[in-house]
Amino acid sequence: MRLDTLTHSLLGALAVGAAFPDARLPQAPGRRQRLLVGAVAGAFPDIDYVTVWIDPLSYLAVWHRGITHSILLLPLWALGLGVLLAWLLRRREAWKPLALFAGLALATHIAADVITIFGTRVLAPLSSWRAALGTTFIVDPVFSAIVLTGFLAALRARPRRLPGASLLVLLLYVAGQGALKHHAWQIARQHADALGTAGAHALPQPFSPFFWKLVTETDGFYEEAYLDLWPWAAPGRPGQGSGLSRWLSYYQPPAALRWQRQSRFGSATDAGAARELWSRPQMARFRDFAVFPVLYRVDDRPDGRCYWFTDLRFELPFLPPPFRYGLCGARGRGWGLRRLD
Repeated sequence: MRLDTLTHSLLGALAVGAAFPDARLPQAPGRRQRLLVGAVAGAFPDIDYVTVWIDPLSYLAVWHRGITHSILLLPLWALGLGVLLAWLLRRREAWKPLALFAGLALATHIAADVITIFGTRVLAPLSSWRAALGTTFIVDPVFSAIVLTGFLAALRARPRRLPGASLLVLLLYVAGQGALKHHAWQIARQHADALGTAGAHALPQPFSPFFWKLVTETDGFYEEAYLDLWPWAAPGRPGQGSGLSRWLSYYQPPAALRWQRQSRFGSATDAGAARELWSRPQMARFRDFAVFPVLYRVDDRPDGRCYWFTDLRFELPFLPPPFRYGLCGARGRGWGLRRLD
């Protein structure tokens, strides 16, 4: 999961256009070529997506947002892109400024990924720690619209100050999301205190920066609620209506929150087997990936029984979660790792 690559590309170009409105650096190319370099470098880190065709689970747990998103390796990628683009643009003498432009665009990509909930291994390959501020949903139309506005201004070279102003507005928007996240977390914290637990989390949701998913962790259970922080939000009945209105109805103002408890390993009937299967070596990479793992469902199939797991970070009230992995097997046969499509 990530901000869409097009937004990353436009953000890279916008950053270069705002920081270098004029070709004052020695041997620097023209404005449109500078923006092109920013766009290419802004999209470059997502080249790791090609590894999904090798092994989707390893892509999620190991390769995605790894070395191509590392601040430690950023100078190497910037230098490589600078040299490559200088050759492609037939401006071989300009590799130094092109590397500088590429480095700036790469930094914007990494920063934009860090503000989501997926997690970015910014210190790869030395550390597997994932930075995840969790202020912004993986696809944010407002974020993208601000970036697009600034990019178009940079492309047209007028108004001259609009690209920089767009970046400032973008920073203020993300800061506002951070304030909303803190407010949402405080509400989750109050509920966690009432339960006598320390685990409280607020996760951004689609459609609006005022929408948040609250998660508290207790012994073997999660409790979750969908929050609307819009000051004039009115309580309603979740699941009512159709289409978009039905999806929006799940999010309730603080006074009308509906907390739902979910067992980490399902019902008492399934919990023992689910817990044992979750700890098996085949699930190691999904265990590394999942922050709030939970048993999604159990299927009985002609060829055996399947225990599917997912991560509450990516579970929405109106769509099936995108990442569902589990073990399938039958009596007298071994258990095999599968992905639920």
